[in-house]
Amino acid sequence: MIKVKGKKPFLIFVVVFGLLFFLHLIQVLRPLENFLLYLIKPVSSKLYSLGNSFDQSYTDSRDKTDLNVKIADLTSEVARLTVDKAAWQEVTEENQKLRRQLNFLSANNFKAVTANVLAKEAAAETGEQSQDLIIDKGARDGLRLGLGVISEEGVIVGKIMDLKETSARICLTTSPDCKLPAAIQNQNKTQGLTDGDLGLTIKMSYIPQLEKIAYSDIVVTSGLGGNIPRGLVIGKVVQVKNESNEVWQEATIESLVNLNNLTVVAVIIP
Repeated sequence: MIKVKGKKPFLIFVVVFGLLFFLHLIQVLRPLENFLLYLIKPVSSKLYSLGNSFDQSYTDSRDKTDLNVKIADLTSEVARLTVDKAAWQEVTEENQKLRRQLNFLSANNFKAVTANVLAKEAAAETGEQSQDLIIDKGARDGLRLGLGVISEEGVIVGKIMDLKETSARICLTTSPDCKLPAAIQNQNKTQGLTDGDLGLTIKMSYIPQLEKIAYSDIVVTSGLGGNIPRGLVIGKVVQVKNESNEVWQEATIESLVNLNNLTVVAVIIP
């Protein structure tokens, strides 16, 4: 009895479903079906639209996330490549400077010690406008006080003023009290001393009025004193101060290299 009763709901469902299916096949329920479709059409359209919006939103969100990941990866790659390029450029420039310097030293048969510039410091004894260079070579490398220092192009940029075992201080040719025995490459080979002028230019004073000095005359080391070889270029004349009522005349000299950009120098050992 219990088993039979338990089967009734299922039998009723089967019978009703079969009847509805049969009526659907013979299209008796078509008007009712159309009416029901008409009623649920707005709801189904809304659900379809919401489904599409959700799918599009999910796709856009996923694409945006993927794009952000790609941007982050590319940004990291650009940073790495920039660092590599900067390092490569530094090495290339240093090699070029050393090559030019070695060519100059070899051509002139100079013995020299190549050094890196560690720092540029204001010289306290001459004021803030004067700048000195600190290099990474010193007494243990054979350096001595008063030795001349040249740039990669072979232009003399200063001399050693202070010396330690592993480092040295160089006064630049534009620094006050950085005096160099010099000669102007004019007809009379006018000789004298150059000195720094406020850390900006080089001056050569106490030149007799009878000496003829012209704009763009080249000024070189004279070799007097023995510490600095003869013929190293100091700079060129850019101005001549010649007063008729004065005993002496003065020449303003400009270095041929940018002293602010020195990174590799060579100390010439006679």
